[in-house]
Parts: sequence; C-alpha cells; structure tokens
Amino acid sequence: MNPNRLTLPLLGALLASPVAHADDGQYPNVGLDYDATFQYDYTRADHSQPGGRETLDGYPDINSTFYLRFSRDSQIRFSTEINPIDPPNNGEKRFFEDVGMVINELDYYQQFDNQAFVVGKYHVPIGRAMDQAPGLYTSDFVDTYDMDGMLGGTYSYRFFSQSLGNIEPNLSLYTADNSYLGRPYFRHGEMLKKDAGGPANTGKLDSYAVMVNWLAIPAIPYLELQAGYARSREGDAVEGQGEPDDEVIRLASARYIWAFHGNTLGPTLDRQYMDLVPFIEYADVDNEDAIAGNDTKYLTTSLTFDWGLWAFGLTRTNKSYSLGDTPDDYLNEFSVVYNITGQLKLDVSAGTQKQQGENSNIVGLALTYSGGY
Repeated sequence: MNPNRLTLPLLGALLASPVAHADDGQYPNVGLDYDATFQYDYTRADHSQPGGRETLDGYPDINSTFYLRFSRDSQIRFSTEINPIDPPNNGEKRFFEDVGMVINELDYYQQFDNQAFVVGKYHVPIGRAMDQAPGLYTSDFVDTYDMDGMLGGTYSYRFFSQSLGNIEPNLSLYTADNSYLGRPYFRHGEMLKKDAGGPANTGKLDSYAVMVNWLAIPAIPYLELQAGYARSREGDAVEGQGEPDDEVIRLASARYIWAFHGNTLGPTLDRQYMDLVPFIEYADVDNEDAIAGNDTKYLTTSLTFDWGLWAFGLTRTNKSYSLGDTPDDYLNEFSVVYNITGQLKLDVSAGTQKQQGENSNIVGLALTYSGGY
C-alpha cells in the first residue's frame, strides 16, 4: 500500500525514523502504529488466458509496527504484514484466500544529532517509487529493488550547510533472510533456503548499498534528490534459471512539491490547500534476479495533485529489457484518494499494464483505517 499523501518533504531514510502516534516522554514505553486495509482487485486480460480472462481478488492488507522505546532516539521495532502470500493465478476468483503473516522488521534503531544506524531485519533504504508514486500497483511493479525484510544494517550521516542544505549519505550491508523470521505464518509456507539462489541469498553479509539523499536545498527548498548504487551478491546456481551473477542497481530520483499557497507545513487536509508533486525515478539493473545477462531498466514518472481532502495521481512505469526480442513491460495508472477522516481513506486506481507480453486492464479499490498509540 502507498500512503498517497505526498505533501511533506522526506527528512531522510533513517534520520527521520517513524514514530508511533503517542509518546508520553516517559521511558521505557511501548507503542503501536497500524493500518488496516481491505483491497479488491479486478484484472481483465486482452486475450484468453489459461483459467480465464478475468481475475478477482479481495483481501486484507494489515500492517502493524510495535515499538519498545528506550528513549526518544532509541527503540526496537517489530513490523508485521498480513496479506496474501502469493498473487492469484490467471482467471482465479478468490476472497480472503492464501492470507498469511510475514515479518518485515525486527530491528534496533538509534539516532544521534547527525547520525543514525539500524541493525536487524529491516528495509534497505534504496528507491522511492514504491512509496512516492501514487496508485495501488506501482510498488508491485518495481519490487525488484524494494529490499524489504533483509538482514543487516545501515549507517547514515547528515551533513548540513546554509548554502547546500541537508546531504545524507548512508551505507548498508545486508543479506537475504534465511532464518525462521523469513517464513510466512498462519498458512503453509517455507522460509527462503540458500539453495534457492537469487540476489543476496548467500548466507553472508556481503551485499551492500550506498545511497545519498539531498534535501532542503535553500535555493529550491522543496526539491528532494536521491541517487545510489547497490550490489546484491549472486546466490547458488539453480537448474534452468541461467548462470548466476551479482545483481547491480544504479538508481536516481527527483521529487518536487509545488504548493500553491507556498507552505507545505500548513494543514494539509484544509479544503484550501493545493499542491502539485512531480516525481521521476530511473533504475538501471544488471543481472536482475541475479541471472547473468538479464539486464533491465525502470523509468517511473508520476504527477500528484493534492487538493484538501483529495489526491489525484497519474503514474507511468516502463520496464525495458536488454534482450532485443523482449518487448517492454509497462504500467499506466490513474488514482484518486479521498481522506474521509484523518484516519480513514478510500483509494481507487484504474489503468493498463503489460507484463510478459500480455496486456490487461486493472481496477482496484482500497479502504484503509490507520491509527496508533
């Protein structure tokens, strides 16, 4: 799920750690953030598919983060997600099926004046399209570089100057989760095994990423830039999947908030508030899925218009392949978000997509309730 409220600048992938809604300032204490979503997806393929052209899927998507805070700047985080473990098959019509729970985070976070680190099972901070592009489906389309649930750690440092603003480099070391934390719960499923191959699945802390966030530039205060490089070491060779090789990602993105009233820190749910948020991200991937020669490129562009309780979004993601005979994949998506209250919102998305040579139309509806204590 994407938050789709795109009005506040990013304060850094790590230096602005998420904080639960209530913190009374007495430590140690505990907290909880959650969002509970019911989502319904409808897909219609342009051509006949094995199993049928129409696919329906209604399911919950419940994200919860528990906090054990030792101080304002140090805490243990435990995040879970309850949703379908596998996508539906072509032509399948299901309702609340294949639902299980996965653990996305179990980590220790510590922040200082100009630096921070996180260690444990966590999300490697690389890429923004999965969170910042509006709509319900972009996050799935770019999941190649959505490195959630890795084992390892990230160190981040913030430089600040009156002329350049905030420059925040971070270094991550990570490996795929082969432990029992990586298996699905409440349904049949197995944890990832080392012999399954794939990126970062080596059993060693030998994959790494270097990212730089540049924020709060005095001359252009609402421009946000990110660039970086990640190398996920190859796992074991798997019969029938080609020769393994390191997966390498080079990535750059830019996002700008143009507020019509010149103040993005005002009451964003006020009916008078309006802004435009263009976003672009380019990712060049060598050996996607750690398969030698499987080179791809992703280009995501989006435009969001926030108007009081409403948010309207247009997103285009294109995926091109280095293999000459392989046609490009794409996702075109139009989305509308209505904030019914400060805690309840309705998302509607519609669009077209092409994956593995097949065209289809998609429509999705999601109702989300968020809260915390």
